[in-house]
Parts: sequence; C-alpha cells; structure tokens
Amino acid sequence: MQKRNPRPSGSRNALRSPALAAALLAALSLPAWTRPLAAQEDGGTVRAGAIMVTVSRVLQDLMDVPMGVSVLTAEDLEREPYTNITEALTQLPGVMIDTLGRPGASRVSIRGESYGRTLILIDGVKAVDKDGSDNTITIDPSQIERIEIIKGPGSVLYGTDGMGGVISIITKRGGNKPVGFSQNFIFDSSTRSVEPQTAVFGRYNGFNYRVSASGVNAKDRRVPGGSRDGGTAASSSYRNRYYSAQFGYDWDGHSFTLRADHYENKSFYAQGLSAVQDKTIMRLDPNDRDTVTASLTLSALTERLRKLTFTASYQRIQKDFISDFNNPALAFAGMWAVGHGISDQRQLTFSAQAEWSLGRHYLTAGVDYIGDDVKVRAETYPYNPVPPTFSAAKVKRQTLDLFAQDEWSVTDGLTLTGGLRFSTVRDSMAYQHGPHYPAGTFPKKKASKLVGSLGAVYRGIPDWAFRFNYTMGYRYPSIRQLLTGSTGHGGPSMMMLANPDLKPETSHNFEIGARHQSDHWEVDVSLFLSNAKNYIHWVTVSGGFMNPPWLARYYNMNKARTYGAEVSVAYSFEAADFKFTPYGKGTWLKRRLTLPDGRSSADTNTPPFEGRVGLKFERQLGGAALFYGDLYANMAAKTDYNISDGTFNGSLPPLAAATTRAEAWQTLNLTLGVRGGEDHKYNVSLSLRNLFDQTYRLTRSDESINEPGFSAVLAIGYEY
Repeated sequence: MQKRNPRPSGSRNALRSPALAAALLAALSLPAWTRPLAAQEDGGTVRAGAIMVTVSRVLQDLMDVPMGVSVLTAEDLEREPYTNITEALTQLPGVMIDTLGRPGASRVSIRGESYGRTLILIDGVKAVDKDGSDNTITIDPSQIERIEIIKGPGSVLYGTDGMGGVISIITKRGGNKPVGFSQNFIFDSSTRSVEPQTAVFGRYNGFNYRVSASGVNAKDRRVPGGSRDGGTAASSSYRNRYYSAQFGYDWDGHSFTLRADHYENKSFYAQGLSAVQDKTIMRLDPNDRDTVTASLTLSALTERLRKLTFTASYQRIQKDFISDFNNPALAFAGMWAVGHGISDQRQLTFSAQAEWSLGRHYLTAGVDYIGDDVKVRAETYPYNPVPPTFSAAKVKRQTLDLFAQDEWSVTDGLTLTGGLRFSTVRDSMAYQHGPHYPAGTFPKKKASKLVGSLGAVYRGIPDWAFRFNYTMGYRYPSIRQLLTGSTGHGGPSMMMLANPDLKPETSHNFEIGARHQSDHWEVDVSLFLSNAKNYIHWVTVSGGFMNPPWLARYYNMNKARTYGAEVSVAYSFEAADFKFTPYGKGTWLKRRLTLPDGRSSADTNTPPFEGRVGLKFERQLGGAALFYGDLYANMAAKTDYNISDGTFNGSLPPLAAATTRAEAWQTLNLTLGVRGGEDHKYNVSLSLRNLFDQTYRLTRSDESINEPGFSAVLAIGYEY
C-alpha cells in the first residue's frame, strides 16, 4: 500500500505572528516510527488498475485521498466528442456549469458555490481573474492528459480562490517516438462549426516536445423551436483560439519543462435585454490569456528527501467588455449608448515544494508567491447632453504562503493527513482617478490567515477505502470588490463601489465518504456539510434603474449552510461478446442563505438534484479496433430562486420579492464510436444529443440562454 498525500483545505483563524506559523509547520515534520511510506517513484507497489492523481500536490492512489475527488482521463475526453471542457465536467457529480449568457466562456461551480469560488489550475498555475473572479477554463480539450476535481475547499494546499473547489488540468507532454502527429476535427450541428485540433509531438534521448493549435468559429446556437429564443439563440456566437508549445528534458528521474500557452475568446450576447432595447450588443473581446511556465523536478535526492519541485510562471489576462445600446427613448434615464470596461492583469508566480519520507510520515512543505499587477479602466458614453465619464486604477497585490501537509501511516490500514497554510496578502493602489474614487486616497491593505485541514483514510477492508475530511475554506476579496469597484458594465449610470473594509469569506467543511474499486464495481459515495459566512455581495446605496446615478457598494452580506450527498456507481459485466457497464451519478444538495437581518431562503438557484444514468457498452471488432457506445440521460430537478450569494455580482437584489423558477428537465443522448490502431491510431465518434428536442438551461440565471435542441456532434481523429 502506497502513501503520499497533501490535500486542499480551507481557512479561518488569523495568525498574528509568523513565528507561530513556523512552529506549527515544523511540528508536522517531526520524525516518526519505522516503516517508510511507499512511493511510486521510489519503487513502491502500485495496485493493479490504480487511478493515480496529483491533485494533492504529490502522486498517490485515488483510494488514499481523504477528500472528494473526481477524475477525467484523456480517454474519457476522446470517447465523447466534447466541444469544450466545461461540457465534459457536467457528467461529474457535484459539478455545475455557469454560462451567464456567454457561450464559449463557461464557468464551473462546485457543490452550489459560485464560479468565483472555483480555482482553475493548468499545470499547477492558477488561471484566476483577480479583477472580478470571472474564472473561465481556457484550454483545448485535445491537449489534456487528465483533469482532477476537488469537491470542497482547496485552501490549505492552493490558498485563496479555491473555497468552493479546485479543477486541476494536466496537459500532455511529448510522445513516445521522435516525431508524432495528431489531427482531430469536431463538427457541432447546433453551432454549424468545425473545430480543427492539430498537434506535433515527440521524444528523443530525454528531450520531448509538443506544439498544438486549435480554433472554432461558432455561429448562433440552434435551440428548440418552441423556446423563448424561437429556434436560434440570438447573439450566442463565439470564437476561440488556442496555441501551445511545450519543450522538456528528462534525466535520471529528474525533469525540466518549459511551456507557453495563448488562448483567445470572443463572445457576443444579449443578456436578456433585447425586449428593452431596440438594439443590444454586448461583447467580450478580447478575453485572452497568455502564460509561460517553467518547472524543474528533482527526484530521489536522498533517502529522506524524495523530491524537490520548483515552478515559475508569467501570466497575462486581458478582458474588454463592451455594452452597446441603441434606444434614444431611454435617454431621459441617463442610459448610455456605450459602456466600456477594460482589465489588464499581469502575474508572476513562484512555487517551491519539498517531499520528505520520514519513517511513517510523508511530509510535503513549501512556499507559494504570487505577484499581481492589475490595471482597470471604465468609460461610459451616454446620450447627449450627458457628458461621458472615465475611471482608471492600478493595484498591486502580493501573496506569500507557507504550507505543509503530513501524511501519517498510523497502521497498515489507517492513514491520517493534517495540513496548514499561512497566507499573507498585501494590496497597494498605485493610482486611481474617476467619479467613484475618493480624491487623494490610495488605500493599502494587509491581511494574514492561518487555515488547516485534517483527514483520515481507512483501507483495512479489501477493495474499500473509507474517508473523513475536515477543511477550512478561505476566499480573500477580489481586487474589484476591495479596491477598484467597476462601472461601464451595462444598464444606466451604474457604479459598483469598492469596500476596503471587506472581510474574507470563510467556511468550515465536513465530509465522510467511501470508495470501492474491484473487477466489476466502482462506487464513490460522499456526504458533505459546509457552513460559510461573510459572503460578499453588493447593496444599492442610492439611485436606481430609472434614477441615475445608480450607486452600489460591496458588503459582507450572506452566510450559507450547504449539505448534501454525491453518489457514483458503475457495474461491469460481459455478455454476447460485449462488455456492458450500467452506471448512475447524481448529487442531492440543499443550500440556505441568510442575510444579516435574519431573513433566509433555501431558494438559492441551486438544483436540489442533478444526475446522469446510462449504459456503456463496447466490443472488440478484431485486431486493435474497438466499438463503443453510451446511451444516457441527463436530468435536473426544478429550481426556485429569490436570493443571491454574489454569484452574479449583484445582478439581482439580495432577497427578491418574487421567486423565479427554472423547471425540471431531462434529455436522452446516444454516443457511438470506433477507435483502434497501434502506431497509427484513429477515433471516430458521433454524439446524438437531446434526442427528444427538450427545452432547458444549465444555468439558472435569466441571463443564460437555452441549451441546443436535437443536435449531432461528430469527432474524427487520427494520430501517427
């Protein structure tokens, strides 16, 4: 049995002395008893069929992880022709999609938490929008080796931003021969689009490389004819581009990797305002991310020091949001013709991590540094004679974290895992000017936090792993919420004022669960409870929609209690030369938000149940060819909504007078495919979706658009 496991966690107590943090971290490294923990790269035994994950910042068997984790492999992504990553994630329990009316730039929420509380990691680097926590997944699915999803806070090992969960994406590296080539095409009938995905890769004498490119121009989405969109969802087109290059060298168990990525997204949408405006164009152009990452891993350095990992990155995120209205009849309300919000974010990161084998303990400890430089600008051009307004600000944020996690093999069947992270955040505003910044003030902010976690895994029964996990969640306010505010994002003369007195959002989270893996069965069950407080939301302080200027300010408004269960069950058997796998996955969830005045509601825009049931089947056709299929139904219960936790940054009041309802939905879908080859691999798959042309929406917001009606997605791939 192998062990090695640090894991994400959350936040809470403030630590006033760095010396106390150092003492607590040192306590975790005390040497222990006799038997060394088994480690994969150290020659330890690996269970046959084991699913290995690195989401806990070390390599370990999924059965040894104390928190709820789901995994999607490259094979999973190839069998179903997905047009984007978020589409693939919907098949996992506890994961929900948030589009906010922006196809091609979807976001992910986990266990009812908003998308701004989900941390996205790409090869260990945070892809985080520090201006507005508008976290989209910006990568080509064909270049992904594996996706690991933590359900619940990841604050101990990954710091702030992961209060709701962590999605860790590991990309493909090199190949198994000097020169390789792959070409995929994905056709989506709902958007009349073809997406080519091309890669050249190889490995020779320790050197490896991979260069890839992809892109899609999606037209307005076709939706069921009886829906509110009348057959075509207006302003739902988008364009994506993705380019990457990776070079590496491996020697004596060590490795060095240099990777560069460029992602472009351009989306157009109406945000549900077409009934109010004669002409409404809202677009996000650009929504781009550029990243350069270098990593060095040194393995088996001494008997105790098993690994050192150093990672450094430079990242730039650019967003340009334009709201373009045309309705002179509303000029009396101060409605502008154009609102323009620009964000330019540059980030430097450095991480150093050491793994120690200390008798029955496996200790992981390290330091993370993030330096953010964020510039924002807002412009509004109202109808004459109202003059235009301009605002601009620049903020520097520095985050320094110390973390440690110890995995203690108490007995051959019981493992305890404890972790700590001490975080320090410093904000300083380099300059500010505009109508919603007080003249002459340049606020500086500093905050520290100590967070912890404790988990246990028992594997004393063959093929079973029983787990318990307690973790503290922590989310520091975004730069927009704390210092810059925003304006120019649509509607009348609306200004979102920052609040330098905001407190971090925090939570306490508990989970118990069990995993079972055998020749026929795969089972994963989780029960979870989260108590959170200090959720950040805006509150109107003056004016209104027809009474500009409309001023609002961010406050710590809500607390939340969330509990539920996740179940994933699959059983495999063979009959008539076929392998059949009936399966079911689902999440039952209850969430209640409470305002400071005591008002509360369970109508929080969170489906009480979402799930998927299906039947997978496959058969060898001779040689290396494999025929496979999946007949499945996706479903969600009806959802009521009259309270917000800040998911939509204030697009709805904290407690609405009337309840909005999203009806229940279910779709039937069928995927068929053939794959094969050895040196020359091929894959052809056809997915027939929404066979009965049902009208439904994944996102429970009025700003979202309907999902496609009956449609087909065809994927053709070849690899040499």
